[in-house]
Amino acid sequence: MQFEERVDGYYRSIILQTSEWVNLIYNTHMSAKKSILMNENQQKAVNHKAGPLLVVAGAGTGKTRVITERIKHLIEKEKVKPQEILALTFTEKAAQEMLDRVGDIMPLGYEEPWIYTFHSFADRVLKTEGLEIGLDTSYKILPYPEQWLLIRQNLFSLDLKYYLPLGNPTKFISAMLKFISRLQDENISLGELKDFADKFDGDEDEKKRWQELAGAYKKYGELKMAGSKMDFGDLITWTIKLFKERPNLLKKYREQFKHVLIDEFQDTNYAQYELIKLIAPADNLAKRSLMVVGDDNQSIYKFRGAAVSNILEFQENYSGCEMITLLQNYRSNQPILDAAYKLVTNNNPDTLESKLGISKELVGMKGKSPVKPRAIELETLEDEVEWTMQKILEIVASEPQYTYKDFAILARANSHLDPFVLGLRKYGLPYQLVGNRGLYDREEVRDILALLKVLVNPLDAISLYRVLNIDVLNIPHDEISRLLSSARYKKTHLWEVLSESTHPQIQALQKVLGDFRGRITKDTPVQIVYQLVSNINYLNPYIEMETVENQMTIKNMDLFLNRVKKFEIDYRNETKEIPTIVAFIDYIELMIQAGDNPAQAEIEDIETINLMTVHSSKGLEFPVVFMVDLISNRFPTRNRTDEIEIPEDLIKETLPAGDPHIQEERRLFYVGMTRAQKYLFLTYAKNYGGKRDSTPSGFLTETGIKTEQVDSSELLRTQTQTGLFGVGSGFREPKIIKTGNFSPTFLSYTQISTYLTCPLKYKFSYILNIPTPPNHALSFGSCIHNTLRDFHIQLRFRPETTYDELIDIYTKNWQPLGFINEQHRMEYFENGRKLLEDYYRKNMPLKVKPLEIEKSFNIRINGIKFGGRIDRIDPLEDGGVEIIDYKTGGAKSQKDVDKDAQVAFYALGAIEALNLKPKKLTLYYVENGEKITTTRTEADLENKKKEIAETLEKIRSGDFESTPGMHCNWCDYKEICPFAYRG
Repeated sequence: MQFEERVDGYYRSIILQTSEWVNLIYNTHMSAKKSILMNENQQKAVNHKAGPLLVVAGAGTGKTRVITERIKHLIEKEKVKPQEILALTFTEKAAQEMLDRVGDIMPLGYEEPWIYTFHSFADRVLKTEGLEIGLDTSYKILPYPEQWLLIRQNLFSLDLKYYLPLGNPTKFISAMLKFISRLQDENISLGELKDFADKFDGDEDEKKRWQELAGAYKKYGELKMAGSKMDFGDLITWTIKLFKERPNLLKKYREQFKHVLIDEFQDTNYAQYELIKLIAPADNLAKRSLMVVGDDNQSIYKFRGAAVSNILEFQENYSGCEMITLLQNYRSNQPILDAAYKLVTNNNPDTLESKLGISKELVGMKGKSPVKPRAIELETLEDEVEWTMQKILEIVASEPQYTYKDFAILARANSHLDPFVLGLRKYGLPYQLVGNRGLYDREEVRDILALLKVLVNPLDAISLYRVLNIDVLNIPHDEISRLLSSARYKKTHLWEVLSESTHPQIQALQKVLGDFRGRITKDTPVQIVYQLVSNINYLNPYIEMETVENQMTIKNMDLFLNRVKKFEIDYRNETKEIPTIVAFIDYIELMIQAGDNPAQAEIEDIETINLMTVHSSKGLEFPVVFMVDLISNRFPTRNRTDEIEIPEDLIKETLPAGDPHIQEERRLFYVGMTRAQKYLFLTYAKNYGGKRDSTPSGFLTETGIKTEQVDSSELLRTQTQTGLFGVGSGFREPKIIKTGNFSPTFLSYTQISTYLTCPLKYKFSYILNIPTPPNHALSFGSCIHNTLRDFHIQLRFRPETTYDELIDIYTKNWQPLGFINEQHRMEYFENGRKLLEDYYRKNMPLKVKPLEIEKSFNIRINGIKFGGRIDRIDPLEDGGVEIIDYKTGGAKSQKDVDKDAQVAFYALGAIEALNLKPKKLTLYYVENGEKITTTRTEADLENKKKEIAETLEKIRSGDFESTPGMHCNWCDYKEICPFAYRG
């Protein structure tokens, strides 16, 4: 037995011995964490052979590492094919992290493991197999705000009475959608709901309401199907339906996935668990495995339908299940773990610990620590913020190993963070809101929306006032005040008095607004937004000074402009009409009414203090954590039950004996506490501005931490400080923080090509994310590629697919972005129809059945993933393959094709990632049906590999020098680039 294993076996007795032993154990485990060595129980989980396995992984015990190491073990030691492994988790970020970790050991010639979120997995299955049950596989997934809008648009066709009050018709839309979402979480079918409603033997009015809801559920489903739309709940329920109605397909996936791994199992809902049981049934695991990893103490997503009963009942569902408990915590000091454990045991008996008679008391591998978690009572909210700011500055000054990114401020709700944002701004401390919504609340987005609203309605004085105050316009405040006074004196609109101003900036603004007002019925929203932003040079100040805050502004603008693009595509598809800026403003206002407020941009690994909700902190860790606003009715929150609750007779999950709301809030508090590595501060104020003093959260008492009272007089006061929220609180300018060298995690051919054309363009596009106007040629090319992909996928199921069906696919994939005007768009559309007609005539019936359609590949070069997607791979008689890349531009000469870089990259991917032998590399020019074929030698491909490696090193080194030339004339950034060639 190795020393590390002996340590793991006896750590409970050794941990209390001398500090030398403690340090030895801690260092051993830290090195083990960084290397392949793991503790005894982690290794058992990794080496598990067959059958069901429940891994109870406490906070900070390395559960993600166990999952990824098990995947590596299966591939390297057990020689399992990667595509025979299915790993499901809950966030795209977690899935990508797993893929990145296993990427280095992937054998040549195999697909990657199926590592997805539940919804992405279901989407892939339905896109591939949905035609088997008559599903239109080109469906669009509706986020919640668009579900709300769909209901609103069809509200009066849902046959509602009680749930359609004429005085407030939209009152129950959110409640109905929440109800439908919960039905999907529980996999309750329309038939089950209708049967319940029809057989309801209670109050007659209540029975009618249930029947009304059943009718609305049915109509909502019909509306989605008619428009080829799905919501996220549909993805899971339709996949279950597919597997149940097509046993042959279920058998196919069961045979493929010999090893299934589920991350964050405690967060699964009933329907997701049903899907797991279909793919990996208990009676089919003799030579296969199902490993679920979770912690009931960290089940915090009941509002999203998570059923903690799944993990509590796993052993009952899978008899003979092996269980491994991970208790060694590599994150937090022992006093933090002890306090958190004392808190969460109040959830007994509805815990795994109580039900299974196991211990879940975590042991910190950092040994004893003199630093204990602190609970702090302040007098007022202002004092709470001030104390937090001063504590951050104190730790930074006294412990230089900590920088701003090591601090996190956690709150139960986003709104509770607002005062702390003001505090950070006052002190000039860098910060970012992590995982938070609020894109529409950003200053830059509100500026652009105000400009658009003024174009639509110049009498909108609020929006016009905001426009006049946009920094880049440089309009003096005294001039704005004069105009406001003039409008009041003349009893007229602010817009009417602009013309009397002789100030050049006002006159310039008037001209811009006048010009664009003349275009609001002619140009599309995308055209107007891009040109307006460019015309007033809105982004220039943010590009000139490369700070984190400026970079965030640019990224947020990019996110907003992507929303405009999405609206334009959806609007054309839905209405078959030309989108206008008026329609866009109406849409945005409806989306905001529906509760839409997308996430802001984030920049990872930068020196900023992190502010987030406790929910958003899940899976993260920080040396210093402040949990704030810890008072009753905030944490725990009040129990707001759903307006329309699912009848208990229909609920399929097992409900706990205790109060499920308080238990969930307690688990959430536990999650917040266990984010901390060294310092944990739990703070609250006696008064938050109300008439009565606040009551501290009961969870504080449950932690066993003694509360310290801090008097206002103890807080340091500077001479310039007159109060955080007072008029005299002069805000400091945010610190300029430059980002470090950029190290990409992924490179594509397009990115490589962009860098080789101009490194500065690469920086503008992929680092700063400066938004660019849509390009009609790219839109058209993307549409043709997607059309041919969907056409060939459909041919697999229906070889008799007609030309008319091909054009239907084309119409659904049409992207109307970047065209000069409607005539330009229509001519392009007609050109596309003609070239597809020619394609169909020349290729049908298929002479060769494609081996792959849009096949993705990934290879690693110098530790970075390089990948792409090959349009089509056809088999050749000699066992080789032909790689086909569709082109919608003009045909090149044979000489140019022989030098084409893209096909060489694809050949490299086919050989190294897919284990194929590309004998032919073909560019298929769809416009004239011409195919030009070339080849590449091993030496050619080796040279391309070197070129990628060299380019990567230049990017890593921060080499973003501009390369002016004729290509500047076609560059999207020529108006902001100081080096652009003007020839």
